[in-house]
Amino acid sequence: MRNALLLCLGSLLIASALTSPLEASIRLNEVLPAPRSDWNGDFAFDIRDDEWIEIVNTGDVPLDLSNYLLLNGSGRLPVYGFEGVLEAGSYLVIYGTDAVEWQVANNAAVVGLSLNNSGDAVLLVQISGSDTLTVDSLVYGTSDVGYDASIGRNPDGHGAWGVFDHFDPTGGNGLDPTPGISNLADPPLHIFEIRRDPLYPTSSDSTHISVDAGDFSGISRVLLAYDINLEDGEEPEMELIAGDPDLGTWTYTILPCNAGDTVHYRVSVYDLTSGTISPWMGYRVRQSTVGLRLNEILADPPPDLSGDANRDGVRDAADDEFIEIVNCGSEPVDISGWMLRDASGVRHVFGDTAIVVAPGEYVTVFGGGEPTGFAGKVFVASSGALGLTNSGDTVTLLDGDGSIIDVHTYGSEGSSDEAMIRFPDCLGGWTLPSEVGLEEPFSPNSPNATSSALNSSTWGTIKVLFR
Repeated sequence: MRNALLLCLGSLLIASALTSPLEASIRLNEVLPAPRSDWNGDFAFDIRDDEWIEIVNTGDVPLDLSNYLLLNGSGRLPVYGFEGVLEAGSYLVIYGTDAVEWQVANNAAVVGLSLNNSGDAVLLVQISGSDTLTVDSLVYGTSDVGYDASIGRNPDGHGAWGVFDHFDPTGGNGLDPTPGISNLADPPLHIFEIRRDPLYPTSSDSTHISVDAGDFSGISRVLLAYDINLEDGEEPEMELIAGDPDLGTWTYTILPCNAGDTVHYRVSVYDLTSGTISPWMGYRVRQSTVGLRLNEILADPPPDLSGDANRDGVRDAADDEFIEIVNCGSEPVDISGWMLRDASGVRHVFGDTAIVVAPGEYVTVFGGGEPTGFAGKVFVASSGALGLTNSGDTVTLLDGDGSIIDVHTYGSEGSSDEAMIRFPDCLGGWTLPSEVGLEEPFSPNSPNATSSALNSSTWGTIKVLFR
């Protein structure tokens, strides 16, 4: 039936989707077009899958949803077809993942809900005989869109549309996204992100587990349950290091484990009345035999000549990007055949000729240009560019066999007009020079400094402002 319905729609939608709204008890109630965290409950953020649209049955009797569809306003084509019955006073949330499943099942273009962050229209329509009747619609603009903020009705179903973002640091109307419940209800606990640093720990690494979470009424406890090789389970409290119980960052450090150990962990977040628990995650500890580490990454060279990181006399947004590695071990390492890659692919391959990196020695790869005046090993990306994305990317160092040696994933801090650095070199946590009192925004092929005047703000404070 659905396939036949889609064929029928091809000739009907453009002609009749904007006919006069049909008075009905089913209404659009809330839309979230710009996710930046997990909303569909799989604890994995995806910009397409975590968009959502909520409808509500404002009537007094159950409503058969057959022949109701959601249309994306930009193309006037269906992105989701409803089925089943919606009880009186009940809410139904359609996530991007639901839309994808429906599109695959109906041989339609797989676009999810395809909500445009710069403004769009959402239409709820009903197929009635040969007519396509508009039941409800929402048109929103750029000013209505914020990351992890929804656009909803107050009160439900028939009220005026407004932006719901209680956790907006600049203010807001006191309401927050509430998928699946009334827009005036106390919103549920929400885990925005769970991070692990380093992503692939070795036997010499402490592993930092961090979680960004928020709750309208405040979070009372955050616990990290973990075990090693399915034994010796613990569940310590995580420490609030930035923000506050309404919206903050909590962290806990797992001490180094033996090579080959498997560590499983999950995060539990509670307020005074409820809680939410993440799925189990885990990692296998690698042997710490190779001393090379990623040490400094510049994705966003400062403007004007101050951003001339490769010292060739020209500031170039691509050529002056660089990745620095350092031998933190006690033995020299030949890196011929090793690779640097980002999320898009391999960006540099060190040549076949022996490239021996002595203990404490630095190696820097620039995006392009003609690096000038450096002592030591300096290269230009063999692919022609490093292509580091300012808003977020993953940089990986691999050996000649393709085994991962070190990884660093960054977010919006990459667009800060300064490098991301380990402080101190080698085993320190990733931060920005300005956050640890360093005067220079970058320092290719040289130490990141051995001392500093620490600022009162912390890296966790910066991370929690990602929204």
